[in-house]
Amino acid sequence: MSAAAKVRLREYDVVYVLAQTADNAEAERINAKVTEIVSKFGGKLLKLDNWGRRKLAYPIKRNARGIFVYVKYVAQPGVVAEIERNLRISDSVLRYQSSLVNAEVEGEVSVDPEDVKFAPVLPAEPEEELSYEQRLGLVPSARKKEQPEDELDVLGDELDDVPDLNAEPGRGAP
Repeated sequence: MSAAAKVRLREYDVVYVLAQTADNAEAERINAKVTEIVSKFGGKLLKLDNWGRRKLAYPIKRNARGIFVYVKYVAQPGVVAEIERNLRISDSVLRYQSSLVNAEVEGEVSVDPEDVKFAPVLPAEPEEELSYEQRLGLVPSARKKEQPEDELDVLGDELDDVPDLNAEPGRGAP
């Protein structure tokens, strides 16, 4: 094969976040689509990792949690645009981010079959729903530990020892 006809592969990774309501079938469908696109562009998966349900830094489309999935692959240039297009049109994908890991992969890439198995999504554990007042901090929630009352009174005891500055000179405090 000549140097001009040689196909240049690049190594990429993508992390995408699924909605907390996504089930195993939805996660498998999106994973199969990503795998299909990578193989269509002459590449193969190197690693597929389901990071599970995690709390998001901020709510996205009214979701406080999301299912994080990490995919590492090698393929021809142009594959990122196609993967991102498919992730963008999927309703259950909240966010995604792709990055170039290695601009030029040389030689044959070996893959461990265990690294590309998709682990099923674990069912969500029941989560305490906070009321509006609890989210604002007006009412204590079960998650927050109550402070012992003696810790709260420390400041009040210290204020008793401060002299009254409004008292007239020469007269003691009442």
